[in-house]
Amino acid sequence: MKRAAKILGWTAGIFLGLLLIAAGTIYFVATSDYLRGQLEGRASDLTGRKTQIAKVAVQWGWTTNVKLEGIEVANAEWGKAPYMLKVDQVDVDIRLWPLLGGNLVLPRLVLRKPEVQVETGDKEQLNWSMDETPVVTGAAKALEPDNRFDAPVIGKLEISEGKLGYRDPKRKLELDGTVSTATGKAEDAAELSLKGKLEGQPLDVRFVGGSVLMLRDTDQPYPLELEVSFGGTKLKMKGTVQDPFKWTGANVDLTLSGPNLSDIYPLLGIPGPPTPPYTITGKLERETGLWKFVQSKWRVGESDLTGEVTIDERRKPAFLTAKLLSQKLVFEDLAPLVGATPARKTNVSAKQAQTQAQLEASGDLFPNVPLQVEKLRAMNMDVTLDAKRVIAPPWLPVQALAFRVLIQDGNVTVKPLTLSVMGGGTIAGEMGIDARTDDPKVKASLRATDIELKNFFRQSRYFDATQGKIQGRVVLAGSGRSLAQVMGTANGHMAFALGGGSVSSLMVSLAGLQIFDALVLYVTGDNRIPIKCAVSRLNFQQGNVTFDRTLLDTQKSVLHVKGQLSLKSQALTAEIDSDPKSFDLLDLHGAVMIQGKLRTPQVSLGRVIPIPTPVFGNAKDVPCAGLTQEVLSAP
Repeated sequence: MKRAAKILGWTAGIFLGLLLIAAGTIYFVATSDYLRGQLEGRASDLTGRKTQIAKVAVQWGWTTNVKLEGIEVANAEWGKAPYMLKVDQVDVDIRLWPLLGGNLVLPRLVLRKPEVQVETGDKEQLNWSMDETPVVTGAAKALEPDNRFDAPVIGKLEISEGKLGYRDPKRKLELDGTVSTATGKAEDAAELSLKGKLEGQPLDVRFVGGSVLMLRDTDQPYPLELEVSFGGTKLKMKGTVQDPFKWTGANVDLTLSGPNLSDIYPLLGIPGPPTPPYTITGKLERETGLWKFVQSKWRVGESDLTGEVTIDERRKPAFLTAKLLSQKLVFEDLAPLVGATPARKTNVSAKQAQTQAQLEASGDLFPNVPLQVEKLRAMNMDVTLDAKRVIAPPWLPVQALAFRVLIQDGNVTVKPLTLSVMGGGTIAGEMGIDARTDDPKVKASLRATDIELKNFFRQSRYFDATQGKIQGRVVLAGSGRSLAQVMGTANGHMAFALGGGSVSSLMVSLAGLQIFDALVLYVTGDNRIPIKCAVSRLNFQQGNVTFDRTLLDTQKSVLHVKGQLSLKSQALTAEIDSDPKSFDLLDLHGAVMIQGKLRTPQVSLGRVIPIPTPVFGNAKDVPCAGLTQEVLSAP
């Protein structure tokens, strides 16, 4: 028995001595340059980038403390920054016993002065991407928690004086930010703040969430609150998520507002359309690879919309689907789609108001505001809008509209496009933008059917005296990055015809300079005179427009319009000649001249004989049926 005890004592002593020797050896190795060199070599192999570690210190125990100082990971060869990751110090406590069960428990994790540089190259490659660092990104993907229960337990997280940089020269995007201290404990919240610039605009991000310990709590929903300010754009999220890694059980309210919805692209990567100032609210949900924005309410300018938006990240590029419904759409709020500004003075952004002022000063009608068409290549889309009630200006009798926009790899098709006009008429057809190149090509093919002429004279003295239905056709194609450039290169034609009806006698008398009728009508009031027909065809060739077979055949006279319009200079030169059919006591024997900028042309008299004299008219009726068919059917 004593012998056995002695053997056991010797054995225990030997094992204890071996453990002491091993511990000493491990301590020596762990604090020596040998371990530091080994770590640098392994890290360089994993990242594919030269990695340097200035100092390694390990304090062993059931809770082991590891300090790494002076960490620097070199950037990609094409990168501009000297490194893609730099950390002054990583100070982490690790509990060893839970590792046996496959659980990572970090009572404390401190990152001091971490700096991360994210860059994209000429070929849109990312320095942190799988292709650039396949081993480390693959390992990170493998270690990514599948759900909140798999997340590591971090008792205290501290990040001090962190910096983040992002460079994307091709998209001219730059982001420089700082990360303030974010601490998390079981009894309080984790906070994160980020300040910097994106596309020259100030960026401010503030996040408040549950503690890092709550990430593993599967019983209570994880609370979060996010506020982002980018220029004039504001994004707010607030609510809870049952599993923040899967984004399941989400009850999150999202509010997005700003001066122009197109400004969200640098922030969210979504190519929003140009709009007046807006506010959007709704619920943010997620399924595997699919984001959903539901129960949304939109206030855009003075228009109201509701609907649902989904983004499918499983497709490359991502695919956005939106189904929107409007019970009140103010037509002017669509003006920013072509770079124009709503005519009203309120509820427009400062930039839009500046554009409007420039147009008024120059006398131009078409804005030369560049549309960011390259954004159309970033995401494919299927967007539908059904506006049940449209509020349009008096000269545009649209009462409802509906369209579907399909975007496929930068090729945009608006089809079908239908505008319902007062009195039962319609304007229908399709439009397209080929933005697959840097010189976008725009085309439109529209047909107007049975549009009541008098509806164009709402809120005017000519409304009651005007009747007739207009048929029309528009076939145009141009290229450019703004409405002014597209119109300045336009080819095609516009044709309209009025098969019969009536028109204000005062308008005809003024246009034909039959001053006797005009003076009488000013005194006695307006009346209605029948018209046989009116036709007009405008031919477009590289932005130069000529009036072709443009006339108005009335009971009193035939009015002929001749002239041309340059859409490049937006200057108009035209004249209206009156060919009377019967005797008129007083006539100035002159044409009406219309000259100047298209936005504000000047009306004057041409070839005027100073003293009005009688005129014996002998004009013949126009063969309306044949001319109408000829104008509308010509290619």
